[in-house]
Amino acid sequence: MTLSESTGRIARYRESCRRGTEWLLARQNLDGSIGPVGERLCYYRAPWALALVGERTAAAACLDWIADNMLSEQGEFEGVSPRGIFTERYGAYPLSCLLTGARLLERTDLVRLCLPRLLSWQDPDTGGFFNCREEMDDCGEQELFPACQAGMTLLAVGCVDEAFQAGEWVERLWAHQPEPRKRLFHVSRPSGGLVTEFPPEQAAWYVTEKDDPWQHHFNGGISAALLTSLYLLTDDARWLESARACQEFSMTTDDCQFRSMQVCKSGWGSGLLWVATRQPEYREWTIRMADWFVAQQADDGHWDNTPYWTPEPTDADGVEVTVEFVMHMANLLTYLGVGEIDE
Repeated sequence: MTLSESTGRIARYRESCRRGTEWLLARQNLDGSIGPVGERLCYYRAPWALALVGERTAAAACLDWIADNMLSEQGEFEGVSPRGIFTERYGAYPLSCLLTGARLLERTDLVRLCLPRLLSWQDPDTGGFFNCREEMDDCGEQELFPACQAGMTLLAVGCVDEAFQAGEWVERLWAHQPEPRKRLFHVSRPSGGLVTEFPPEQAAWYVTEKDDPWQHHFNGGISAALLTSLYLLTDDARWLESARACQEFSMTTDDCQFRSMQVCKSGWGSGLLWVATRQPEYREWTIRMADWFVAQQADDGHWDNTPYWTPEPTDADGVEVTVEFVMHMANLLTYLGVGEIDE
C-alpha cells in the first residue's frame, strides 16, 4: 500500500466520522439535548463523542442539558428520560460514559458530583460493578463490560486504585473460564463466582458463544482496552498479557461476529494494543474494524443496531448507536495515524 493509498483510507475514515457527527448534530435540539429524550436514555455518550471530534460547543450544550435535567442530587443519571434496560442491568454504564465526557470538557464540578455515585456501584470486595442497584449483595450480578468501562473512566479521573480493582476483577473472570476457546461467561456473583446456569432464552445476557452472531461480541475488545490502559499506565507486563488474551478471544471468534453491531468494541482493544506493542496483527485488525464501520454506515451518516435485536429502529436507537460509533471511529483514527497503515 502506498502512502497516498494509506492517506486515502484515512480520509475515508475521517469522512465516515464526519458524516456520523453531522447526523447527530442535526438531531441536537435548541435546548442542547440530543434526540427524542422523552423516549429513553440514549445520548449518555454524546458529550464524550462530540468532544472527541472537536464539536465542543455542541458537547458542552448537551452536557449542560444533562446536568439540568438528568442528574439527581446524588449524581445519578436519572430524570426526564426513562433509564430502560439500565434499571435492570448495566446500571453504572451510562454514568461511566457521561463522566468521561465531563472530564474531556473540563467539567470538574460534574465529575465531583457524579464520581461518588459511580464508585458506589463498585463492590469493594471483588472490584466488580453491580448490575442493579436493588441487588447489591452476595447474590447480585456483576457484569463484564460495565466494569471495563467504569475502570477506564476511573483511570481517566484519577481513581487509580479503584481502576486496578476493576482490572483485577476482569482478570479473575477471564481466568475462571472453563472453555475460553469456545465461549465467554461474562457475569459473576460475589458468593457463587461465574454464572454458568441461566434460562436458555436469557443466554445472550450471560455467555458469548464464538460461533453465534447474536452475542455480546464486544466483551473481548473492551476487556483488552481496559487492561491495555492499565499496562500503559504502569508498564506492568501482567496487564499486557491479560489484554492479549482477551483480544485473542475477539480476533479468533468466527467471522459470524461481523454480522452483529456488537463486534464494535473489538477495534478499541486492538487499537490500544497496536499503540502499546506496535505488533502488525493489532494494526491490521484495527484497519479491518475501521473498514467494517464504514461499510455498515447508512447513506445519511447514521448507524443502526443489529436487526436481530432491533428490527424496527427508532431515532433514539440511531442516536445511541451512532454516538458510540462516532466515538470508536475517532479513537481508531487516533490509534492508526496518517502514516501507520502504509506498507
